[in-house]
Amino acid sequence: MTILRIAPALALPVALLMGAPASATTSCSAGQYAADALVVPLEDFGTITEAVQLAWDGVDSITPVCDLLTDTDFHNTWSLFSGEVDEDHPGICIVLMNEAGEEWVSCQTPTAVNAAFAAEPGDDAAILVFETWEESESNQ
Repeated sequence: MTILRIAPALALPVALLMGAPASATTSCSAGQYAADALVVPLEDFGTITEAVQLAWDGVDSITPVCDLLTDTDFHNTWSLFSGEVDEDHPGICIVLMNEAGEEWVSCQTPTAVNAAFAAEPGDDAAILVFETWEESESNQ
């Protein structure tokens, strides 16, 4: 797995994630089924204590969409819905935090999201895989 530092343009929005109001028209599980997501955390990540799905503009603007923890359990697969992205935020990022407070981010570009949403359900092309992680600036 490739580990990259988070791009400076995305570092501040991720760091401010919990304090920023949502500005997009996205909503968790809104719209129709569109694709599937698979999250592959780093091998030595530890216990996931927070997991958030974000809508991303592909550059530097994000908005929280879904809390991915259910009863404190993290499931690495789930369905994506058309209303979880919008025209202003057509990409998807996942932010994971472990028990040490370390945050990692993995994103799929608007182009990748559009391709997955256009693929036939059940086809491998309809699965967005989040496996390339960038360390959040807040870890440093």
